[in-house]
Amino acid sequence: MENSQTNVRNKFLNLSLKNQTNFTILLVSIFFILSLVGIVNHEMWRDELQAWLIARDSSSLIDVFNNLRYEGHPGLWHTFLYIITRFTHNPIAMQFFHLLIATLVIYTFVKYSPFNRLQKALFTFGYFPFFEYNLISRNYNLGVLFLFLFCCLFPKRHQSYVWLAILLALMVNTNVYIMIIALSLAMTLFIEYVFNQNLRNHYSRNKKNLIFSLAIFSLGLIVSLSQILRVTSVNTPSQAGNTIVVTQFEILINSVKKLAGIITLISRSYIPIPQFLNFQFWNTSIFPPAISLLLSIILLCFAICIFIRKPFVLFLYCSGTFGILLFAYTKIRGVLRHHGHLFILFIACLWLYHYYQNSSWSIPRFKRFTNFWYKQKDKLITSILLTHLFAGIFAFSIDLAYPFSASRDAAKYIINNQLNNNIIIGSKDYIISPLAALLDRKIYYPEINSFGSFIDWGKRKNVKSQEVIEQVNSFVMQTNNQILLILNSPLTIEPPNLQISPLQSFSKTLAGDEKYYLYLVQRK
Repeated sequence: MENSQTNVRNKFLNLSLKNQTNFTILLVSIFFILSLVGIVNHEMWRDELQAWLIARDSSSLIDVFNNLRYEGHPGLWHTFLYIITRFTHNPIAMQFFHLLIATLVIYTFVKYSPFNRLQKALFTFGYFPFFEYNLISRNYNLGVLFLFLFCCLFPKRHQSYVWLAILLALMVNTNVYIMIIALSLAMTLFIEYVFNQNLRNHYSRNKKNLIFSLAIFSLGLIVSLSQILRVTSVNTPSQAGNTIVVTQFEILINSVKKLAGIITLISRSYIPIPQFLNFQFWNTSIFPPAISLLLSIILLCFAICIFIRKPFVLFLYCSGTFGILLFAYTKIRGVLRHHGHLFILFIACLWLYHYYQNSSWSIPRFKRFTNFWYKQKDKLITSILLTHLFAGIFAFSIDLAYPFSASRDAAKYIINNQLNNNIIIGSKDYIISPLAALLDRKIYYPEINSFGSFIDWGKRKNVKSQEVIEQVNSFVMQTNNQILLILNSPLTIEPPNLQISPLQSFSKTLAGDEKYYLYLVQRK
C-alpha cells in the first residue's frame, strides 16, 4: 500500500516537473521570437549607440574607462561591448547580445521565481521586460539579470556567501540604480547575519568564506566607486539676466513640490500606463501628478503591509526604494527606465519573501490593517502585472509601427545615394551621433570643432546656426568639395556664397528630437 502511494506521488511529481519545464520552454521561446522580431525592427537611438561608439572607438580597455568619465555609469556594460567591437563594427551585434541577456532574465524568472504561472506570463510581456529593458539596448537589463540570479542563489547563503558576493560585485558595476539595490541587499545580509544565531554559528567555523566574500564585494564596490565618483560635471554656459530673489517660504514650497514629484515615481514605475493616444508615448504617464501621488502612497503602504511580516525583506524594500528616491531627489530625477528599478526591486522583494518565515512581531491594531492588505496580495500583484502587460504590448506594437529613431532611415538614405564618401558635418552632435555608428565613420561636429563619433561632454559647447554655417563655409572654401550637412531642425539661413540643396528629411520618430534634415552644400 505504501509503495503504491509512493509511486503515485512520484508520478505526480514527475508530471508536475515536466509540465513546469514545458511551460518554461514555451513561454521563453515565445518571448525570444517576439523579441527577435522587435529588435530587428527597432531603430537604435543615441543613448544605445553612445555606449557602442565609446567601445568601438576606444583603443584599449583603459581608454574605454577614460572615455566614461562623463557617462555616470560603471564600465561593465562597455567592457562587454568593447569585446564585441573587436570582432565587428556592426551595432546589430549589440542588439543580439542584449537579446541574449533579456532572454536569460526571463528564463531565470520563469524557471526559478515563486510566482504563479499567470503572474510569470504577465511579467514576461510587461512593460520593462518586454519593451524598455528588452528592445532598447542599455545596461539596465544586465543588472536585472544579476539581481534575479542573486534571488535564485539566496537560499545558499546558509552554506556560502561567495556567489552572492560575486553577483553583488557585478551589480554595483552595472549602473547606479542597481548599485543602490545591491547595497541594500548587502546591508540586509549583514543585518540578517547579526540577528541570526544559526548563520553566526556556521560562519564562526567558516571564517575564510566570510572574509573572502566580503573581499569580493568590497573590491567590486571600490572599482565601481572609483569610476562613478570621478565623473566630471559638464560645464554649462552661465545665464545672464536679473537676479531672482527667492524667500525661505518659496524655497520650502518648492522643496515640498519636488518631494511630491519624486514620490510619484513609485506609481509611474508600478503602473507605467503611457499616454496611449499620442504615438510619442515614451516616458509619458496617463495619470496627472495629483493622482500619481495618491497612487504612490497607496502602493507604498500596500508594499509595507505585505513585507512587515518579514522584517528583513521590509528593510530591503524600504532601504532600496528610499535610496533610489533619494538619488532622484538629490542628483538626477531620471526617466521611466531609471524609475523602473523601483518596480524591479518590488518584484525581487516578493521573490525573497518566500524564503523567510513570518515574524511574530506585530501591533494588534496595525495587524488588522495589514491583514486586509495581505489577503488582497495576490489579486493586487496580478492587477499591477496586468497594467504592465497592457503597457508592454502597447509600447512594443508602437515601436513596430513607427520609427523609434530616424537614424536608421537617414543612414540608409545616405548609403543608398552614395553620400557616405562626402565630408559629413552634423549638428547637434549628440543627436547626429547615431549616424556615426550606423555609417561606421566619424562625423565633423561643430560643437567640438573637430571630427568625432561618441560625445565627449567635457569638450563640447553649444553653437548657434550661424556658427555651424560658418564652419561649413570654411570646409567648402578649403576643400572645394560637396559637403553633406545634417541638422536636427530645418535650416533657416541662406548664405550668399553657398548653394544649399535640401535632400531629404526624417522627422516622424518616437524619440521626439531625434530628427534629421539632410542638405548638400557646395560653392556657388
